Amino acid sequence: MKQTITYAGLSDKGHVRKRNEDSWTVDYEYGIYIVSDGMGGHAAGDMASKTVVEMLPALLRRNLKNARHLQSPPAVEGLTLAFMELNEQVRSLSRTKSGMSGMGATVVLGMFKDDSVLIAHMGDSRAYLLRDGSFAQLTIDHSVIQVLIDSGEITASQAAKHPARGKITRCIGMSGEVIPDIKVTKVFPGDKFLLCSDGLTGMVDDNAIVRILNKHMDLQAACVELVAAANEAGGIDNITVVLMECTSAMPGEDDYSSMDTEEFAVGAEAKAMSEPYAFVVDLDKQPSHFCMPVKYPSFSIGRGTDNDLALKGDKTVSRKHCMIKVTGDSLIIEDTSSRNGTYLNGRRFKGIQPLPVPSWLAIGRTRIGIIPSGSEYQAEDLLDEAYSSEGSILIPPSEFFEERTEALLVVDIVGSTRIIKQGETHLVKVISALGQMLDRVLQGEKQPFLKCTGDGFFATFGTADSALLAALKLSPGIQRHIKIPVQISIALHWGSVRLTQEGERTGRNAHAVFSVEDLRHKEDKVNAYLINTKRRELILMTESFWQTLSPELKNKAMPIGSYNLKGFDEAEAIYYWYAPVSDKIV
Repeated sequence: MKQTITYAGLSDKGHVRKRNEDSWTVDYEYGIYIVSDGMGGHAAGDMASKTVVEMLPALLRRNLKNARHLQSPPAVEGLTLAFMELNEQVRSLSRTKSGMSGMGATVVLGMFKDDSVLIAHMGDSRAYLLRDGSFAQLTIDHSVIQVLIDSGEITASQAAKHPARGKITRCIGMSGEVIPDIKVTKVFPGDKFLLCSDGLTGMVDDNAIVRILNKHMDLQAACVELVAAANEAGGIDNITVVLMECTSAMPGEDDYSSMDTEEFAVGAEAKAMSEPYAFVVDLDKQPSHFCMPVKYPSFSIGRGTDNDLALKGDKTVSRKHCMIKVTGDSLIIEDTSSRNGTYLNGRRFKGIQPLPVPSWLAIGRTRIGIIPSGSEYQAEDLLDEAYSSEGSILIPPSEFFEERTEALLVVDIVGSTRIIKQGETHLVKVISALGQMLDRVLQGEKQPFLKCTGDGFFATFGTADSALLAALKLSPGIQRHIKIPVQISIALHWGSVRLTQEGERTGRNAHAVFSVEDLRHKEDKVNAYLINTKRRELILMTESFWQTLSPELKNKAMPIGSYNLKGFDEAEAIYYWYAPVSDKIV
């Protein structure tokens, strides 16, 4: 019996992130489905995940061409080799392209052949299987949290608020040996496979995912609701989902066996795609100045002339404002990061929402009706609702950020590659110890902030003294918990930061403190303080931080030079803490 796979996918940047660093792709001919979650900040994560989805299908085809079936040793060897080649490509880009240093990406892969599927992954993007009402996770996260859970150091309920949440132990772009986890399983008619980034699983629990999958026969509709559920729960990360469903077709059944499945699907839907799903009409002018059909696959609205509906006269409309998309038999609407927001039936939304028909939209100062096709429905039927609801529409000002002046601390582990060679658990325990110590000292702060940043943490304090004293406790604390030698690098800076609605710190000074820590990599003189003195910690601070210290603490730091650093307008004087950590001041 021949297995046929139908699929759908959707990616959304969520409510918090300014860009989408997730990517997904499908190579239908070879049965390859991939989701990748990039990391590295700014454009680096975006580049890493795009590299994964663009290069991996070709690498798999080349390295698995001699594998007769997915459970054979040549298949496992070929896949591992493909991952190794991909890893080296990402590492090469990281080294050679400006601004891409340290980039990486998770990957989760589903590859179908005959009656089997191969699942492979690195990182915390996941694969699930829904079969006959049973829902199972097919992958185990390569993450700090998972190691801590497996070792019994924390419980699953503690994981959600643990400081190391989000830190992964394997990814594409890592140094050292590349080891993907691989699983091959039989595929049966009716099986549904879900590939997703942690933007979904971090927001929506398994029970809710199952309810959504069981609710929808249409795969695209299920993807839309999964993404909407993650956004409704907070949408703190990019969200990507790819759904695959297995069906079967007997040879000769309905004479379709000789036809390409994908080509047949397109041909069967061609007529339906040419029919309008709805009409877009003007509610501000009667009779309407426009009446435009919404057809497959999408209908764009914005001020730019390249949109299907170009609102050139409304300066409050963004160039690419929103997009109406056809998904199965329904419509969705996506706000494409517009400046003033998109309002659906009087309520502002972000990201993607189901679009009922009929509905009305407020876009800038323009009101638009979405009316059904093939009916007697009149645009005038929406007028009363659209204008009587005017009081509920609040066109917001520019995005507001609260400003606050704080002491900023960044701590990073020196030589994490060396530590991880002794076993993942060692590095995990170091990161966990750092996070727990910082979490404890921050309990006394009025506005505590702590975030895992890869091999370390970013934290803020109300005073420079409290930040420095916390920094001085970190190295002795690690040595009490970890048997192997560990060195850390700490940067301290004083300045104003902006707070998002979620409490994240952003702005020039938030980036500048990372530049101070980065001096360890760029300046031999700075790194020599760590190497030559054989100390377990390197503590650097900017002059603006040093100036706000109490006199007793000021006297234990000395200047080591001025440096032009990213985030600073002028050369910044940097100080080095030279007093022993065992000093009684701690």
